[in-house]
Amino acid sequence: MLQMFSAFAEFERNRIRARTKEGLERAKTQGKKLGRPEAHATTQTVQVKKSRGLFSIKNGRGTRAGISHSEKALE
Repeated sequence: MLQMFSAFAEFERNRIRARTKEGLERAKTQGKKLGRPEAHATTQTVQVKKSRGLFSIKNGRGTRAGISHSEKALE
């Protein structure tokens, strides 16, 4: 009985993987951009605040950006 459940779960997992792969391929052929969008506006805001003399922790609070993004934008 347990083997049947595991076989069904594996089959369903393979179906999900195939549908996801097909969807990504279709989106690529349609020219859609995949992935997380770049944070140009946030980077510019952090650089402006840095020029005013604010530290990276304070930069992140006003822009909803994390400390790592603030530090990365300042490099």
